[in-house]
Amino acid sequence: MACKITHRVNDQQIRFANRDAAERYAEIMGGGVDNWHFTIVPSGESQRGVVTESVRPQRVQS
Repeated sequence: MACKITHRVNDQQIRFANRDAAERYAEIMGGGVDNWHFTIVPSGESQRGVVTESVRPQRVQS
């Protein structure tokens, strides 16, 4: 089940596929699990996708 973590100080939110992944992130990158609030995300909640676009520099002819 999906899990969302929220940092207790700066309100940063990150969503993970499962709680194990969220706990690993909190331990390794986030300063420990004590700094985060863990929330189980209901399966019916829509996921917002992130759209990335490759930007290539364009040459300007002079």
